[in-house]
Amino acid sequence: MQQVVYVANPVSGLIHVFRLEEGELVPLQEVQTGGEVQPLVISPDMRWLYAGVRPDFRVLSYPITADGRLGTPSSAPLAGSASHTCTDGTGRLFFAASYAFDHVSVSPMDDGGRVLAPHQRIDRLMAAHSVTWLAGQNGEQELLVACLKEDVIRRFTLGEDGHLSPHPLGDIHTAPGAGPRHLALHPTNGDLYCLNELDCTLNRYHREADGRISARESLDMLPEGYQGKRWGADLHLTPDGRFLFTSERTSSLLTLFGVDQEDGALTPLDHFPTESCPRGFAIDHSGHYLIATGQRSRSVAVHRIAAQTGELSLSSRHPVGEGAMWVRVLRLDKPA
Repeated sequence: MQQVVYVANPVSGLIHVFRLEEGELVPLQEVQTGGEVQPLVISPDMRWLYAGVRPDFRVLSYPITADGRLGTPSSAPLAGSASHTCTDGTGRLFFAASYAFDHVSVSPMDDGGRVLAPHQRIDRLMAAHSVTWLAGQNGEQELLVACLKEDVIRRFTLGEDGHLSPHPLGDIHTAPGAGPRHLALHPTNGDLYCLNELDCTLNRYHREADGRISARESLDMLPEGYQGKRWGADLHLTPDGRFLFTSERTSSLLTLFGVDQEDGALTPLDHFPTESCPRGFAIDHSGHYLIATGQRSRSVAVHRIAAQTGELSLSSRHPVGEGAMWVRVLRLDKPA
């Protein structure tokens, strides 16, 4: 399996491009974006890398070459600074959450896959921190927006005209003061997970056949007896859905949860140190490696994931730019 890793460094304005080889990151390219580059997302057809840049509020559409390097980008405006981005399942729409400007925007793409200027903006979404695309079991198309200061995950349906509307079943409410930040979807069992930034809890929800999303459990991300500041950051599942990892920035810990293969229940299994202030990380497509940035370390760590237990062990560390916080992994050889 050939894989390429992209790491965004907003303070340096750089995107680092690496080839992932047996737990090592081999440098391929450094791209200067000309701004504070933050959220990265890869198009569904794996032909484009989209990078949100501030302070001039734009998205750069980078064509991806055959070996994973980035070509000359096109640029399109955004309605505000993007904290998190995603696309729809077909790659015809680009969604951007703006934490600072309390909105989500919807941008169309041209026939080639380049993002264009937004055609919709939904305001009064307090501290909109992330956007997550959710394809329903019966063909429904939905966008979830985690609004940190509201303790609400907003639900929107997507119309045929490419515009969002409030979901008829209403929104998902977290515990007061939880601060919903990032979401993740289980690959097979219909479960949805929400990492809460302020109280460092992990919520598990289940998508019902009628479209309802019901709460199942909430667990602490941090070790028993932890007394420090709570500052949750990111979460990802292994491709087989057996393990879920979260990151916390004050303790610089990665937490491992086991996912029950029968009923989906979560079990906290262990905690592992990683780079200082791990705001972002990713898991490769084989499920063998976890790649974590350190916002305060100027390094990225590659951890090996034990196949049977999920236990992490450090495989390698590599220097990157300042303020590293986003990681995306591209599989070059598409699965059959």
